Amino acid sequence: MRVNKGDTEIGLWIAVKVTDRNGKVISRQRQRKSHSYVQGWNWAVCAQFLGQSNPSPPLGSVRNTAGGYVNLRTSGSPFRCNAGTGVTNIGIRVGTDNTPVAITDYALKAPIAQGTGPGQMEHQAQTFTWIGVGGNVCSFQTERVIVNNSGVQINIREAVIYMMAYRYPTTGTEICASRDLISQDVPDGGSITVTYTIRIVA
Repeated sequence: MRVNKGDTEIGLWIAVKVTDRNGKVISRQRQRKSHSYVQGWNWAVCAQFLGQSNPSPPLGSVRNTAGGYVNLRTSGSPFRCNAGTGVTNIGIRVGTDNTPVAITDYALKAPIAQGTGPGQMEHQAQTFTWIGVGGNVCSFQTERVIVNNSGVQINIREAVIYMMAYRYPTTGTEICASRDLISQDVPDGGSITVTYTIRIVA
């Protein structure tokens, strides 16, 4: 995997591009470090480290993307965010609110719904680049293309990663792993591609 100069810090990175209806790139936010992991990420990590089938964090500590409080538990498929076409409960999502990021954020502030109606966009399947190692850097990428066929321009101001976790006793729930502020205007017929890179460094 190609590693850009200056991109060898550990952490989460984000890149964004916007294309018009002909596929021409009209705007690009080049890869930059995301400082926007939110508490849901570490709650999920902690639950897996504990390996408990009963609730790990105290009730009232973790909110799912619907705003409800949940107790996380260990599972065989934590951190799942491989969203298929049209799926919005997990995966990369975007919204229109520019409220500053807080560690307690648990969802998009103003999510873009799936569809072709006013204020809606079509979510394509999320894709992944398998782990690559270069020198002392190991990383992988995940990205999603979201298409605007609403008839008007949509102004995107936030991006998140929603991932599947599990809560006590067995049912699945979705939690927010990260939230970033972005500023990209997507024309009718165009699309936005959000790419996240997770990188560790020896």
